[in-house]
Amino acid sequence: MIFICPFFMNRFSKLNLFIHMRHLFIAFITSMLIFSGKIPAQITIVAQATAEIIDALSANETNQLHFGRFAIESNGGQIIITPEGNRTAQGAITLVSGPNGPGQFEVTGYPEASFIIQLPDAPTILFHQGSGKTMQVDNWVSEPPAGNGPNTLANGSSLVSIGATLTVGSLDENPIGIYQGTFQLTFAYN
Repeated sequence: MIFICPFFMNRFSKLNLFIHMRHLFIAFITSMLIFSGKIPAQITIVAQATAEIIDALSANETNQLHFGRFAIESNGGQIIITPEGNRTAQGAITLVSGPNGPGQFEVTGYPEASFIIQLPDAPTILFHQGSGKTMQVDNWVSEPPAGNGPNTLANGSSLVSIGATLTVGSLDENPIGIYQGTFQLTFAYN
């Protein structure tokens, strides 16, 4: 059994307290020195930016939209050309053989880039060369499909086919002859 004199116990306790206080004081002074020094609140770095110019998108008409030859029997009707080249008639119209087919366009630009097709948003009018009488073209369709579809310029080009519906009136409304008109398409990078 060890006997410790209360006088030494009291001194030992005060020494412990003194050592503990000294450690706290050193820690406090060290932290003050660290935080009072110049520690940056911000940093500036040099970064990079890049840009690339690519080929402009262009389109060439390789085949005109051609509804072909036909005869009107009484009240007329409609002729439909699909983007795949199928031609059908509805109503009192007889189709005659000869040149006909969808409009075709070669779209070129940056290889593998995606693009959109915007078809006419209104009917197009075809005018008779002699009388000025008219027929209307509407119900536009395309292959590949219009809109933001997955259209890609494989190897830098893509073939776009356009179909539509021609509405024909009676012989009084649409006399025999050639009818012509124009329409507008938009091709843009997506």
